[in-house]
Amino acid sequence: MRRLRTALISGATLVALLVPVHAAAAAPDGATPGGAARPPVPVPPGPAFELGHSRIKAPARKAGSADHTITLRGIDIDGTRVAPLAVLIDLATGAEIGLTESGDTLTGSAPPGDYSLTGIVLTGARDAPRDLALYGDPTLSVHGDVDLTLDARTAAELKAVGPSAAATEIHSHAQLVQTIAGQQITATISGRPEVGLRAWPSAATTRPYHFLYVESQSEPPATRPSPRVYKLAFPTTGRIPAALTFTAAPAGLALVNTTYASQGVASTGAGPHVVIADFDGVTGESLGLTHLASAPGTQRVYYTANGVKWRGDFFYTVGPIQVAERQSALRSFTAGATYSEVWNKAAFGPTMKVGHGQGLLLARPLLGDTGQVGRENLAGNYSTGTTGKLTLFRDGQKVGESDNPLAGDWTVPAEDAAFRLDLTMRRKVAWSNYVTGIDARWGFRSAERPGDPFEDQRRLLQPRITGGFDSAGRAPSGTTFPLDVGVEREVDGSAVTSASLEASFDDGVTWSTVPLTSGGTDRWTARVAHPAAHNGYVALRFKAADGSGNSVEQTVTRAYGLR
Repeated sequence: MRRLRTALISGATLVALLVPVHAAAAAPDGATPGGAARPPVPVPPGPAFELGHSRIKAPARKAGSADHTITLRGIDIDGTRVAPLAVLIDLATGAEIGLTESGDTLTGSAPPGDYSLTGIVLTGARDAPRDLALYGDPTLSVHGDVDLTLDARTAAELKAVGPSAAATEIHSHAQLVQTIAGQQITATISGRPEVGLRAWPSAATTRPYHFLYVESQSEPPATRPSPRVYKLAFPTTGRIPAALTFTAAPAGLALVNTTYASQGVASTGAGPHVVIADFDGVTGESLGLTHLASAPGTQRVYYTANGVKWRGDFFYTVGPIQVAERQSALRSFTAGATYSEVWNKAAFGPTMKVGHGQGLLLARPLLGDTGQVGRENLAGNYSTGTTGKLTLFRDGQKVGESDNPLAGDWTVPAEDAAFRLDLTMRRKVAWSNYVTGIDARWGFRSAERPGDPFEDQRRLLQPRITGGFDSAGRAPSGTTFPLDVGVEREVDGSAVTSASLEASFDDGVTWSTVPLTSGGTDRWTARVAHPAAHNGYVALRFKAADGSGNSVEQTVTRAYGLR
């Protein structure tokens, strides 16, 4: 049976918690027919903990085996005896030793040998703890009975000291990442100002064993000229360090001057900007750091630079709608350098992904994508206020039509053929002034690929057009305005051999040719003569073709605004 499901998987839909949820949340208007991708809706931040387990279970022991009793006890920060959460893994085999909870004690039995012991002591209810303490012993030698008490009152508080005295913690994560018998096993505790995080320093080991601490801090939103936000990351290899207060030196940070643009409609509330930290050579569960931002608005965001890469998502909030944009690739920074970043950057228009496998060809457009390469804007994929259709042709013959412009699924032969995919769309939505209409077609050759067509997708030729727009997606009228024009394609695809651009200032009634000046492979500069009299918007009509038979023609009504 074929699986009909969403093709676009969000990388960070669970704000401030440790692991992104790999599924799109329901759109506010209910289910979208045809399996179209819906923008992910974040949930409020909260405390969390996760204790990873081995996939290998210890074999049953014979009667009379020379096993030793393992007894683990816990005491929370209030002095109350509690059963800790714990995982005990044999370093030689990777097998996990079963532990049984009884009252405030965990017990188990293990043969002589060396083990990894990881534990968490919770203060408060398990579903709403007030404090979490992380314990790790990378090499617990068992040569007799073990009776160990984890007293959270003796654990050190985990915290970061940033450059700004006015910045306060938003939330934080501490994580142990280790490899045992080829398995990566993680343990994570996550908190916020009212949920304390603690840990005990550990002995050192030379095997893969990493302690990661990350913390998000922010100055008050009213800080002028703009608040400073800090994404701080502190990796330690081989142990939980002895010092658990981490200081972020200004020289080790990179500044990203961040603009949160709107789609012509200001946000009605602050939305989360989520960033995922990726530590070079350490592949634990994703650690997300969040702060709130309004659009239009600006912030000065500082990132730990060396040894850490980052990827972000921003959820611009207009009423019940989360206008979600994501970076599709990790970004690295140089310590001491200054960068700039714009979210929701015009011009807006469609991009298209297709998957071809298991007898199906799938089409999943993003209707209101931005002009930036390496971004995916999911805002256009709410169904309310949107009508249109997708039509597929194979070798010139119509395969079928979807009355849902957000998704199309068709049964097609596996053999290579020339396809054409047409998209028409009209919409009127309260949260965006742009992309009120699309008439587009993509030409491409495709044969069935192995694997899951929902996951093994590829982009067709995609125009990416942007420029020096203001934070509402507008350009000045009565002047000539430069645009950066590019075409995004498959990495191993052919270069574009022809391209043209037209502009309209009356929603497509009349058109003017816009000359393109080559700026290198698949890149041009366009200079658009904006008239003084106009309807407040610019429509764009772009055509391109490459040397392998791929092509794109698209007309976008209200691709950007004029002021």
